Amino acid sequence: MKYLLTLDVGTTAVKAALFDEHLKPCALVIQEYTLLTPQTDWVELPSEIYWDTVVLCIQQVMAESGVPRDEIAAITCTTQGETLIPITQDGQVLHNAIVWMDARAKVEALTVGGQYTKERFYHKTGVPEASPYTPLCKLIWLKNNLPDVYLHTHKFLLVEDYLVYRLSGRFVTNPAVLCSSGYFDVLQNDLWHEILERNGLDADKIPGVLPCGSVVAPLCQAAALELGLDTSTFVTTGAMDQVAAAVGIGNINPGTVNESTGTCLCVAATVQDPHLYSWSSVAVYSHALPGRYLKVVVTQTAGMILKWFRDEFCVDLLGTGDFARMDELAKVEPAGSRNLMLFPYLTGMESDPAARGVFFGFGLDTSRGCFIRAVMESVGYTLKQNLAQMGLAPECLYSLGGGARSTVWNQIKANICNTEIRVSETSESASLGAAMLGGVACGIFSDLDDACLKLHEGDVFSPQLELVARYKEGYVRFNAMYEYFKPLFVEG
Repeated sequence: MKYLLTLDVGTTAVKAALFDEHLKPCALVIQEYTLLTPQTDWVELPSEIYWDTVVLCIQQVMAESGVPRDEIAAITCTTQGETLIPITQDGQVLHNAIVWMDARAKVEALTVGGQYTKERFYHKTGVPEASPYTPLCKLIWLKNNLPDVYLHTHKFLLVEDYLVYRLSGRFVTNPAVLCSSGYFDVLQNDLWHEILERNGLDADKIPGVLPCGSVVAPLCQAAALELGLDTSTFVTTGAMDQVAAAVGIGNINPGTVNESTGTCLCVAATVQDPHLYSWSSVAVYSHALPGRYLKVVVTQTAGMILKWFRDEFCVDLLGTGDFARMDELAKVEPAGSRNLMLFPYLTGMESDPAARGVFFGFGLDTSRGCFIRAVMESVGYTLKQNLAQMGLAPECLYSLGGGARSTVWNQIKANICNTEIRVSETSESASLGAAMLGGVACGIFSDLDDACLKLHEGDVFSPQLELVARYKEGYVRFNAMYEYFKPLFVEG
């Protein structure tokens, strides 16, 4: 039996998972870490924390599974996008990882916006417009503000690239992690050299591009010793977490739509024609398959809000089953949370970085369960907004990510969106998608269509018609919140 080892490295946690060659999960280990916010708008993490957490997770997975190390066919990463790490040729990291939600590069975003219309930028990159979160703008910031770091950097890596380097010793990237960088031409499947040159950026500092699901190299000796694995294991390219998650539920053909509630909320639909000639606020990513694209809308805060609320207001529930206990508190409260609503943009909106979260409408009858349910409902309303923004009204919607473990949350989404919610048998869809890509790379599967034959659906949640009308009223209130609160938001 051969096994596929995966690493899903998110904003606040690493998940190491092991699947057999039939894509049945064998073991899962999750370890969280805390981001650094040294200044306003800055979000960082020492890159060694990513690696140390990966080592710990893999060692635990191997110990728990009991699988012999020489039966691990491949190790494949899927990660958050846009987090940037500067590294020297001998592997010295020159600056903390600048995390995707870091917004320090505001001036640089304005500069790029003055160089290219958003229509031109979108046509080349699939990114609606340059923002402080865009890696391109972070690169320019480093060149302008830390010139020594920029000068001595051999390669600017995204998190997935960094882990592949630590595992294999090779500097490579892939289209489905590079596609949201702002310096990748998604139609030509190559770097956008013009924008790099115009901003004085060296294209040679970007790693070479390999297709998703390709063998990079065997696991290097140093990593094998530290991880307790064998050098016969192949390191393969994966994809950004949203793309890998789509692969993991079989969203590789046009017409399939999924939503993912993890740290952020993501809605993704596979297309063959991305229509980049006409500007849209909907991002277009390179898919894991050549010639296909993933239309994506991302809202920055979703599951992160529930985690924040747990950590700040549910300390007594911390430990085994904390989210399940929060589910129970939310379940007994009525739809609409006794008129409590949450404006869920705790770290700002792309269109308004000054926006912040607002709980509105609580009274003496408001329980802790109402607050938990209001968090869930706010994400459900945001999901409905995102589907409308993409022009989608799917009859069914595949749900994945950590939020898909919550039966309460799944039912709320079904009622708010008035659509069937289907959950994968394996809740860790990004990890599963990475395993599928690893399996293709090392020959266990002939292609992704072959791998999809091994997938199985789990629970199905149908809309409860008596609650659909209640949430339709709530959606009207939710849409009105921003205009009411906008004058009160303060920058900085």
